[in-house]
Amino acid sequence: MRTINISWRSFAIHPALARTVIRLGYPVSLGMISITLLGVVDTAMLGHLGPTPLAAAGIAAVGYFAIIFSLAGIGIGVQTIVSRRFGEGRTPECGTVLSSGVALAVLFGIPFVLLSAPLARSIAPALSHDPRVAALGGIYLHYRFIGAGFLILNMVYRGFYNGIGDTKRQLHSAIIITVVNIGLDYLLIFGHGGFPKLGIAGAAIASTIATGIGTVYFVAVSLFPRYRHQFAPYHHIRKWPRQIAPILHLSGPVMAQRIISNGSFFAFFSIVSRIGTLALAASNVIRSVLGLSIMPAIGIGVAAATLIGQHLGATRPNEAEAYGWEAAKLASYLMAGIGLVFIAFPREIFAIYTDNPAVIALGRMPLILLGATQILDGMAIVLSQGLQGAGNTRYVMGIELLVCGLIYLPTAYLFGIQLHGGIIGAWAGEFVYWLAFALFMALKFKQGAWKKIQL
Repeated sequence: MRTINISWRSFAIHPALARTVIRLGYPVSLGMISITLLGVVDTAMLGHLGPTPLAAAGIAAVGYFAIIFSLAGIGIGVQTIVSRRFGEGRTPECGTVLSSGVALAVLFGIPFVLLSAPLARSIAPALSHDPRVAALGGIYLHYRFIGAGFLILNMVYRGFYNGIGDTKRQLHSAIIITVVNIGLDYLLIFGHGGFPKLGIAGAAIASTIATGIGTVYFVAVSLFPRYRHQFAPYHHIRKWPRQIAPILHLSGPVMAQRIISNGSFFAFFSIVSRIGTLALAASNVIRSVLGLSIMPAIGIGVAAATLIGQHLGATRPNEAEAYGWEAAKLASYLMAGIGLVFIAFPREIFAIYTDNPAVIALGRMPLILLGATQILDGMAIVLSQGLQGAGNTRYVMGIELLVCGLIYLPTAYLFGIQLHGGIIGAWAGEFVYWLAFALFMALKFKQGAWKKIQL
């Protein structure tokens, strides 16, 4: 009986730890929604133009994030180093890390701005076997690539603010991005208010402008006296190169992991495209729903990474571990509740995006299936971010490669195509992905070797 009591106690929420995690995590959750809402709003509005633009925006957005969001992984390197230096009390170095991250973001973003049109044209044929979907997807990519630098910069600044524990700045930027994006989507997609009716191009332009304005906000805040005096960003130019190597050392595996993850999702959508355009449209809706649903877990994970980094910097590794497990429990319970919503109201969720009965009918059962994965999503996301916050980015990358290459994509192809399971069989790959990934993350975090990593 004693063993049972201890086991159950380990699942209970610790109020003091939970409050700290929530205080840091909820602004990040709401802030990350801004990036996802760019795709959600695009999807919802383009759904009224028909399944072809809906499918095109979905597959193009996956391709875009497979490339640009992967490069934006430098923000994780910035956050990991900043949180550690902040915990050590070396605050001026936090500003130097930010400056180095900004320089890297600009270098990464410029080529996409200059080569946006040819890059889009070269990628478009790989988006879909349907030439109409591929053509529209190429248009979407062209205008999103123009704003690639804004997204990378945005994630670098988020890493800095999250690292010092000032997560509300991310929320403020999110509100700006979301409001601007919704307004511009309405004007540019449908041609209201005297603007031209641009359709899928309007959706991409709106997202680019909104992200740019949100990034300008981050830059402006960094110039406030409080940040200039405490962190001295954009000063000590000679020290910037010294931080570039550590940022890339930590961020390289994160970027590789995101390339693997997003690239695998892009390959998954290619598998679904072989099932049909309606299945691709339904999968775009599911992608959008899932992207939005995991935002609370990502926010809690960022809080965990910040707290772990700060407490390791302050040489309090046991407290770092306690915060990691507490964050994992919170995310798992919250995501379990979201999963129940998927199971109970799949048709109603789909109706938000489209009124096409065929698309709704195809997507209902996969969404119910994925409702059962949400508790696994929460644990996997938080513990993987916690390990990254400690500096163990290579392990997370390695497991991503293993699970995607040997489990996720083979399962999706086997059940979706080979065994003729259609869209339900394809999305079964998502279920086994989260099951395996959560197990590997939990085992590694419990092992505890991450507490000895020096940065």
